[in-house]
Amino acid sequence: MAVDKIKVELPTPDYYEAEVKCRNSCPVHTDARGYLMATVAGKYEEAYAISRATNPFASICGKVCGAPCEKGCRRSDVDEAVVIRNIKGFLTDKHGPETGDLRTPLSYSIAPGCVDPELNGKSVGIIGGGCAGYTCAHDLARLGYRVTLYERWEKSGGQLVQGVPINRLSRKVVADELASIELFGNIEVKHGVDVGKDISFAELEARHDAVYIAVGLAKGKRIPLPNADHENVHIGLEFLFDFNMRDKWDLTSSRSIVIGGGDVAFDVARSALRCGSPEVQLACLEREHLGEMTGSVDEREGGRREGVVINDGWGPREIVVEDGKIKGLTVSKVVRVFDEAGAFSPQMEEETRLIEGDAVFFAVGQGSDLAFLEGSGVELTPQGWVKVANEETQQTSKPNVFVGGDIAHGPKLFIDAVASGSRAAQGIHSYLFGEAPRSLKRKLTFTDLPEYGRNSIYVDDGRDEREELPVKPAEQPEFNTTVEYLDDAAKKQSARCLECHIHPTFEGDICILCGGCVDVCPSYCLSMKTIDRVDGGAELKVLAEMEFGSMEVAEAEGSVMLFDPLKCIRCGMCAQKCPTGACKMSVNEFEDCFA
Repeated sequence: MAVDKIKVELPTPDYYEAEVKCRNSCPVHTDARGYLMATVAGKYEEAYAISRATNPFASICGKVCGAPCEKGCRRSDVDEAVVIRNIKGFLTDKHGPETGDLRTPLSYSIAPGCVDPELNGKSVGIIGGGCAGYTCAHDLARLGYRVTLYERWEKSGGQLVQGVPINRLSRKVVADELASIELFGNIEVKHGVDVGKDISFAELEARHDAVYIAVGLAKGKRIPLPNADHENVHIGLEFLFDFNMRDKWDLTSSRSIVIGGGDVAFDVARSALRCGSPEVQLACLEREHLGEMTGSVDEREGGRREGVVINDGWGPREIVVEDGKIKGLTVSKVVRVFDEAGAFSPQMEEETRLIEGDAVFFAVGQGSDLAFLEGSGVELTPQGWVKVANEETQQTSKPNVFVGGDIAHGPKLFIDAVASGSRAAQGIHSYLFGEAPRSLKRKLTFTDLPEYGRNSIYVDDGRDEREELPVKPAEQPEFNTTVEYLDDAAKKQSARCLECHIHPTFEGDICILCGGCVDVCPSYCLSMKTIDRVDGGAELKVLAEMEFGSMEVAEAEGSVMLFDPLKCIRCGMCAQKCPTGACKMSVNEFEDCFA
């Protein structure tokens, strides 16, 4: 009877890089593994330098990043992901611009160029002072460009200062991060300049060799519900703008209802509480238990702690008004959010219930005002975003105009905006100097470890469970929920890293096929099979023929060791058990550069 063969693949350099999923999950490929290992060793400045290497907004990402690195973390295959974001926040507290040293962090960047470049004679205008705009300015400044950044409001930061409430992100951290980038003498920031009103887009094109559009999506949307035009129905982003940039609203006599399930919705809900709202209800189509809600776990848990009532899986039907006043929001239980093809196609039951309240806030989508591009020749998408003609360079339909951030790709994380800004800077440089655009490359080196000291304490000891940061005493408890690690706690949490850059390797010539490595493996990631049981394609055939002379002999006499990287917890017990030294733990190190 024929036996199904096990499908296997032979590792390549790409495989070893993909093994470190935290780094591959980060849009700018920050070496999280690297700074976790340096933190365990107490080398905090080295660890910060690694976190800052590809990210000029490391301090911001250490506080409010959506942490895609944690979503990719393989530690979650064992129990829960490492608290990578908070470790970064610990490091930036020690060595980031928030310490008062604005210049040293600039020296840790590995973006092409240097901190004191010679001017190259070219000028770039950037519209928008958020993460994408400032990252592009940072990377262009290193290459010697004169950069002028046009910010509509009196303060830079984009959604960092306009949308993220102060209880989530210290304004000093934002100001220091931006001030560090502004230390480049070839960056000029012009505040209070509204492109399209104070200066036309055509004038910007005439003034600069290239223009980068990074205005974001700061305009909120409504959904067409009955009575949505009532005076006490508000756009969440407008409320947040006032909360953060102007004066807080007085909501002491208004029970608030927030429609939406993303981070913006929770920012609105938690800010409404800080404006005195006696009750805040949040309603959204997405169901939390099915993982449909887009809001981060931190935001949801923070909202619950503070008293936000989450009505997930309840879709809005009507804003109920009686005698000219809002009575509440009629909602129906959601049957589905997406159809069989995965398209957004909500379906609700006919039966309804009323969520009582006095004011309603929409937090259901974002847009932007691109009136300044009318007649410019820059094409827009059907969604109203700027169309990206070349994803590699971020070029638009006009060769001298580039775009990035949310206005190019839709609402994403701050770190996505950073990646977009960096990519655009290389695209602009490529366009103006006729060079191929550069991107981050990695050189891999492999080394066998004569001794591997990692023990298996994290497998069976509760002391190594994921722990969030302790809250430090706040001078303004109604606003400040900033958190920090003590050194020992940071090291302990960093030590939970599974060290995915380390893996077992086998030397077949001295293996005696005792099976000790397989027997001792606590996660069952190793197995020994005869070659006739596996399907490794042409690559395995070539190797087998080199070793045994023919595939027929290999299948009759040869064996292979199979390794499942998704199960391996890098405990090293296989290497410790091996009586001949055929099994070793090997480390793959990465050298980052742009090429």
